[in-house]
Amino acid sequence: MNRNCVLFAALLSGAVFAQDAPTVETLSRIGDFETAELDGQSIQLRGDMTRFDVRVRWKDPPQRPQGAPAGRYIRYAAKCGERSMGVAAVATLDENGRMLKSYVVPPGGSDLVVPAEGSRESRWLQEACR
Repeated sequence: MNRNCVLFAALLSGAVFAQDAPTVETLSRIGDFETAELDGQSIQLRGDMTRFDVRVRWKDPPQRPQGAPAGRYIRYAAKCGERSMGVAAVATLDENGRMLKSYVVPPGGSDLVVPAEGSRESRWLQEACR
């Protein structure tokens, strides 16, 4: 096999297995294969903002892909008077619940949106803003 073919094959195999680095946006999406629940003890009022965390876990932990975090916390910032919320940070967790890495949205970098009525996000906002 000539040297150029070997080099091309190596580059191609690297491209196939390359993965994009996780971002706050990708990590804050909750899939159908996951469960998510509000951590009631995390609710904090800071000025005109309310912060709260949602714990995300795998429904079937043995189905977790190799290298994927075992769980994560999504921190939301909310303006209760406006009934709006946005992602402020995401922390990935290992199998023992220890933080692997934290992804933070810079102040002012998160768009606050009004969640759809009846959605889980709407229920979390309602509970956090009592």
